[in-house]
Amino acid sequence: MKGTHWLKQGVRGLLGRAPRQTLEVSSTSPWVAPELPPVPVPGPDTAALASWLQEAAAIAEAVNAETTEARARQWCIDRLEDLQPHVEYLQHSGEEHFMLLQKFIAAVIQGVGGTEVLRSLGVHQRVLLSLTADGRRGDLLLVLADLQDNGRSYRTEATSDPQVAGSRAAAPGYLVLLSEPIDSRLLSLGAVDLPVKAQLTRFEWAEQGTLTIGAWAYLPGINPADCELRVELRQQESATAVALAVTRGTDQRVDTTAADRFRSYAGAAFTVEVDTPALPGVQESGRSSEWFFHVTLLSEDFTASDRIRVRNQDLVPRRLPVGASLNARTRAIALMDADKGLRLKTIRYSCAASTVHVEGNVVTVGFGRTGDVVPAALYLEAEGENAQEFRQEANEPTFTLHMSRDEVPGNQEKRWTVKALLPNGRTVPVGWAGSGSDLSAVSAPSAALRMECTGYGYLQVSLRPLRLTLSSARMVDGAGTVILEGQTGGGYGHKDAAVPMLMLLTARNEVRASSARWLDNAGRFQAEFPLVQDRWGYGESALEPGHYRVLHRIPEECGGGVARVPALGGLLTSLPLHLGHDLMHLELVGEGNEQDLVLRVAAPRNPDDRTALRRSQAIADYAQTADPVDSEIVLFESFDGKSSSDSGRAISNVLGERIPRLQRYWTIADFSVPVPPGCTPVLRESPEWFKLLATAGYLVNNNNFPHYFRKRPGQFYLQTWHGTPLKRVGTDTPIAGTTASYRALISREGAVWDMLLAQNEFAADTLAAAFGYRGEPAVFGYPRNDALAADTAPARRAEARRRLGIESGKKVLLYVPTWRDNRDAANPYLDFEAAAAGLGEDYLMLYRGHHKIAGKRKTTGQDFYLDVTAHPEINDLYLAADLLVTDYSSAMFDFCVTGKPMYFLTPDLARYRDSERGFYIDLETEAPGPLVETTEELVAAIRAAEAAAEPYRSRHRKFTLRYLTADDGAAAIRVVNAVWSLTEGTTSINS
Repeated sequence: MKGTHWLKQGVRGLLGRAPRQTLEVSSTSPWVAPELPPVPVPGPDTAALASWLQEAAAIAEAVNAETTEARARQWCIDRLEDLQPHVEYLQHSGEEHFMLLQKFIAAVIQGVGGTEVLRSLGVHQRVLLSLTADGRRGDLLLVLADLQDNGRSYRTEATSDPQVAGSRAAAPGYLVLLSEPIDSRLLSLGAVDLPVKAQLTRFEWAEQGTLTIGAWAYLPGINPADCELRVELRQQESATAVALAVTRGTDQRVDTTAADRFRSYAGAAFTVEVDTPALPGVQESGRSSEWFFHVTLLSEDFTASDRIRVRNQDLVPRRLPVGASLNARTRAIALMDADKGLRLKTIRYSCAASTVHVEGNVVTVGFGRTGDVVPAALYLEAEGENAQEFRQEANEPTFTLHMSRDEVPGNQEKRWTVKALLPNGRTVPVGWAGSGSDLSAVSAPSAALRMECTGYGYLQVSLRPLRLTLSSARMVDGAGTVILEGQTGGGYGHKDAAVPMLMLLTARNEVRASSARWLDNAGRFQAEFPLVQDRWGYGESALEPGHYRVLHRIPEECGGGVARVPALGGLLTSLPLHLGHDLMHLELVGEGNEQDLVLRVAAPRNPDDRTALRRSQAIADYAQTADPVDSEIVLFESFDGKSSSDSGRAISNVLGERIPRLQRYWTIADFSVPVPPGCTPVLRESPEWFKLLATAGYLVNNNNFPHYFRKRPGQFYLQTWHGTPLKRVGTDTPIAGTTASYRALISREGAVWDMLLAQNEFAADTLAAAFGYRGEPAVFGYPRNDALAADTAPARRAEARRRLGIESGKKVLLYVPTWRDNRDAANPYLDFEAAAAGLGEDYLMLYRGHHKIAGKRKTTGQDFYLDVTAHPEINDLYLAADLLVTDYSSAMFDFCVTGKPMYFLTPDLARYRDSERGFYIDLETEAPGPLVETTEELVAAIRAAEAAAEPYRSRHRKFTLRYLTADDGAAAIRVVNAVWSLTEGTTSINS
């Protein structure tokens, strides 16, 4: 066989003496590539990767010797795809990892035809692999950083470059950043770069089997208006194709999904109608066929075709509706999955019911139409149970069954399949001759007993003794509440019964109905939910963003627990339902086969502002602004707007008292974040926020601004940071724990800080070096700790405990862990259940999750601790607590101000210290409290009051003297004095 000679060009011996593998190939059997283990998961240890590459090289030699050039080339392309995650991981690893990949990838590309072999990979993959092969690690990191910052969309342009295979080329933004140009052939766009992107947005059956399909389809990088659109149905069993008349339209929602920074695809929407009964052969007896929807887009220089494989989950249910049957026993159903896409399939029923009736506990099924096959018997079947037989009415093709509700608990639902025994002795599922909507009308939405049909149109019986559905939802103007109305069945439905208990639940928040009442004696009810909460006693704010499931709490006498609530009737047809509110974007949607209701809560952005195109335009406008800087404006930001706390809050409060003319704005991620009195919240990346970022005279941050931030002349940037560093930060962070984007960002940030605030001299030296800050750090102590050292601390402690609902005499354990680079963020090390059992009822536990993982926590549905992650005042938590449990968090430096005991739960100390992150200080010798590895050890240490005994009292004193001498309650005043005296030319504002 003809080889590709790539081994002669470098792969042979690439990784040492890789033993050649011999293939036994039969001349009559198809060639099968030798088995290669899956590529190892990217990680800091390169040994597994080196072993895999060596084995791949050995197999490659055999592949080249024993098969065709085309097969060998494809095998090599597959290996390059296997290595793509490792190429992207190079930003987390060093030179050794890079060289390992560089040698292998370079040899593969060189040996199988140069860069042309990359044509079957996407443009970014081609560039990354080429840069790796050429040894251009610096450029590779620039590309990875740009992709992280700006996404993967790019401009496209016509080209006449003779090197380029096609007439259109990609123009990614990172090209101007590279140290030298790349091979232009890498940018030539082909089929892999221009796939059809399509999504189903509408699916409706009409009378007589007419089907209306709504969707959108576009080619990435090409304006939909520049493409001809064709839609056709293709039969799988033959070459038959039916062209469908296309009506084109617009849909602004396309741009949200497209995530393209450079162009809009709103014009990609279209609708088609299918006259299903008229499809060739669809009603022929004995034939079952499938018809696939194909979308073809033709531009001036490119054509692509594909099936519709994705649905809009809010607009199209997972189980597609069932339309009317085509004749007595034939139906066209719709199926959809990512593999085969949207298709119509004809189903021929052996037996189909034409009538169904449900009354109370009685189900009646009839076979009365011409052509109906009347079964000899009818059964209900459920897995693992004996069949239940219907009783046939005398001399009638009708079967009746009395169902018992007692066999299903009130908090559960059970389904049975209707089966028929045919006269010929076969047992088959029973089809339904009507439409899905016809069958839905047979039973009331809230009836305990309901008839349903599967996606294939087969009959089912569903029994839920306690069923509840919702029929309408509306906002109360000006009241900040939403009203849900619904219908109950089964054990509900009279005014003496308790009104159903509904709640809105996420993994992090729970909203109970503020009021509920019966609307009549027939089971109609109403529940009213507040859309603002005062969770901590600091005033009302919007609901925390999330997907709030609408749940029904089942009474204990009916089995207890909770059940999801579906939408039926008029509410179902109006979904997704948008509810207007100034502080939130609210959308009620149905999820899953049952269309269970979910209220989605998000920040209130205009639909256009949620697209990558609009965001890109806003960033460009920000970069080009010429508006003057206003020295009367201060923009504060804390943890990307997730809070309005930390040292910035203390500084803001002092400014409000001493320089009230200043306009103080706080960045917020959403309106669940309360801001200090006298301040104005501004939504991050809103038009107002971009304007303030460009024009505020003072910028105060405890973390960093986004990658596109550039400080303008006249702006003063105060960096407070967010703690004395125990663990390594900035450029000292192990490369495995950072990205190329973050490293580029911090190199820019530190260079433009006008003042770096530090809690102590140690922090000043460490932070300045880690972030490249060239000024003199301001060692003023931490303003955020002023409240802990103030004379008012005892009174504030009492008030904080009252607001948290802490009973007198309760001891409070505050758990404040840091986050892990390589651990499930939602799974802290403290076993709350075991700790609660070990400490007993004398203790209340509070959990404060790290801001980086706050959105991933799962804290509802348990009674072992109170989740205070979203609490706006960490100082109130420190004051309310009697002891702190932490690990490597800088909370230890702050809590130490209170003089109360600390414990350190550090089961991963060796890994975190030695490989994952690294420390600046020796925690084992300096920690002002005991280090424990398990919850059991922690409980024992607390019970023994170890932190209050020697040697920890001595450690505590030494810790305070080294790190906390400046935390005397006046840090915020010192900061304000220094910054505004420096910039305004005054001598002091401390009077």
